[in-house]
Amino acid sequence: MNGFNLITKLSMFLTLTSLALAASITQAQIISPSGQEVNFKYQAHFTIPVSADEQTDQERAQLHASHLFGLFHTPKMIAQYHIPGGMAGGIGSPRAHTNIQILSSEVIGDKVAITYSNAGKMLFHNNAAEVLLEKGYLDIPMPSDPYAIYDKKCTDEHYTSFGDYWYFYDIYREGCTYLSKPPMSEIVRIALSSTTKKKMDLTPKLPMLRGDNKNGSLFLIYAIHGFESGPQKDDSGRVNYEEFNHYLSANGFTEARMKPHSMNPMNIYTKKLILKDGKKINVEVRHLLATTSISSGSVVFAQFFKEAIETADVILYGGHSGLGGNLDLELLQDKAGKFKFNPQKKQLFFFDSCSSYSYYLENFAAEKTKAKIDIISYALSSYFHTSNSVWSALMDRLLDPDTKDPLWKDVLFDMESVLGGDTYLLNVGGI
Repeated sequence: MNGFNLITKLSMFLTLTSLALAASITQAQIISPSGQEVNFKYQAHFTIPVSADEQTDQERAQLHASHLFGLFHTPKMIAQYHIPGGMAGGIGSPRAHTNIQILSSEVIGDKVAITYSNAGKMLFHNNAAEVLLEKGYLDIPMPSDPYAIYDKKCTDEHYTSFGDYWYFYDIYREGCTYLSKPPMSEIVRIALSSTTKKKMDLTPKLPMLRGDNKNGSLFLIYAIHGFESGPQKDDSGRVNYEEFNHYLSANGFTEARMKPHSMNPMNIYTKKLILKDGKKINVEVRHLLATTSISSGSVVFAQFFKEAIETADVILYGGHSGLGGNLDLELLQDKAGKFKFNPQKKQLFFFDSCSSYSYYLENFAAEKTKAKIDIISYALSSYFHTSNSVWSALMDRLLDPDTKDPLWKDVLFDMESVLGGDTYLLNVGGI
């Protein structure tokens, strides 16, 4: 979610390690109102200093592959494929989990020369997917040496470190086009094809989520708003926290302020929802404002998230991705203890953060392989100032007294329509 306080070296490490998840993990089908998931594969060659931080060939190849993020997010690509809206941050993103195979590696002086193949899935905006699938490939300039292409003027003015460069650099910016040509880059042809259609749930199974879902008659929602910058009163994360509290109160919830004077306040909201068939559901929303950065010394968020994983029917997270680090299960468990997933429980997670599609599907699938969790995510950058509008659209569906199970396409359309023509490539996939 933008703006977001990146953890440069830690975040790069987390991204690289998440890329290396076992290839045996089954990848779920994706439903998206604005995007289409495609298969990709390519072969690339590059060099990298022997002294680079990445000390294995797999890590080196993963660093090289990660530059696809920056390339897909450039204004030139957005314009070329006619992506609508003023806030769309790219044409799409790859899933973090890909199948990298080292084909050759040779030390030549102070450099390592590596050839590798890579295959996986990407989520493209419909406009880009239509053109690229018909063509069958995308030719794109990838770095000849990831350590040789750093140029401060060619990246985001707020995130200028080398550790963030792969995500933010723009080789088409004025004064930076030299990075798109030899010897700085080599053209890599990415082969693209449609994904195989798999059977998946076309609805969120709302009657199951709101029924006896291992919580009796309680429909339990955990909601987390993370700070944008810090605990100051005008922080965008705090503003979102207060606005969502108002939404709940306006919708008939009774409020109990559990820690009103804490830096990390937590409120509990309760309501008896009467469905059209007369059935009564006890709804409880536990709402936390917290520092969600994985580098924070606080354990409040990690402990709350653990509790949510183990008991909640629905989890809403709005905050920074930290390039995949903030919801990294292994690091959160280091803080809060082992998470106990319930394979018999149906759950819905909404990770309202930048590029959450890329980071979190395989992360959670590695822990819970049965398709009992639906994850709503974004393939592009998202923004604090639009977060609560999207949340409210989802909550309106979750609290609808109608007993009919809505179609995912309608739920996602409602959530994205509040953006006024913009898209962050909202999508849902089961794991």
